[in-house]
Amino acid sequence: MNRKPVTLRQQPLSGDIRDQLYGPARDQWRDHPHYLISDARALQRNHRNLKRQARQYHGALTHLLELSETERNAQSNRQLLTTIGNHGQRLLKNLHSHHGFEDSSVFPVLRQHHPRLAAGFGVLEQDHLALDALLDDIDRQLTLFPALTTNPQALETAHQQAANLEALLHRHMDDEEDIIVPIYLLYM
Repeated sequence: MNRKPVTLRQQPLSGDIRDQLYGPARDQWRDHPHYLISDARALQRNHRNLKRQARQYHGALTHLLELSETERNAQSNRQLLTTIGNHGQRLLKNLHSHHGFEDSSVFPVLRQHHPRLAAGFGVLEQDHLALDALLDDIDRQLTLFPALTTNPQALETAHQQAANLEALLHRHMDDEEDIIVPIYLLYM
């Protein structure tokens, strides 16, 4: 299957989009009277957990790359390889669930009720397309676990994909929060 390479958005939301966002500013969210009872807190907690899982997966692959080939293939590391592969599978499942719900429910409803934010939701939806392609690539690499460790090039590819995922999640989720959290705070 020939697909266009994943293009990761590295720039924050444009000024035109930022001008359309609702207040309050990020540094005021936690002090807002609706923060603890709105979906804002749950969204941020979920994002923190997904970012943490992605960081752990990337870190585990970094650790594997730092081991010698002999160490990677040692019987004592077989359980570690299985654990990393399982962690990667759980991460993919959690990310598909999270952004699938946003695509099917959150974004369409908020876009309908807040048309001034349509361009922002368009950016988030494009991020989700890039995320889907990257998750497919990672899923293909995960099918190679634990044998992946005997192929240094495949392991390096998996490591780069994990780094790309971590970067994409940070950029996307921060921008998503900037768009959605103020709506949750203002309209619970």
